[in-house]
Amino acid sequence: MIAIVILMVMALGSAGFLYHSQAGISTQGNKRVALEAASSRLEEIRASDYNDIKPPENNYDVYYLSGQVGDWTLADNDPGETRNINGKTLPIVTKVRYIDSYNYVQITVSTGYRTGINDMVTLETFRFP
Repeated sequence: MIAIVILMVMALGSAGFLYHSQAGISTQGNKRVALEAASSRLEEIRASDYNDIKPPENNYDVYYLSGQVGDWTLADNDPGETRNINGKTLPIVTKVRYIDSYNYVQITVSTGYRTGINDMVTLETFRFP
């Protein structure tokens, strides 16, 4: 009887461990796919003409970039772009800021990997003319 109780406790503990391990693996997979989406967006921006992504004003204001190569749109507010990350529709936010003292553009791409508001991966790069 005592052996059965001990085996049940061990089985419950093992089941909990397996559940949490699977959740961690799933989260890491989602992060990887989100990272690939952010990297892909940066590659699209690198393939674009500098003047297509440069903000309209030479100031330090942040602008939101949306669209694709050859059809970029700059806006003052987040346009709400999304990507499919492992079956979930999650946000992708691209910010552009002109740095006039060095004449370059700072580009930041953040992509969600879970439905939480702070669950995003972020990549940043700089683009010179």
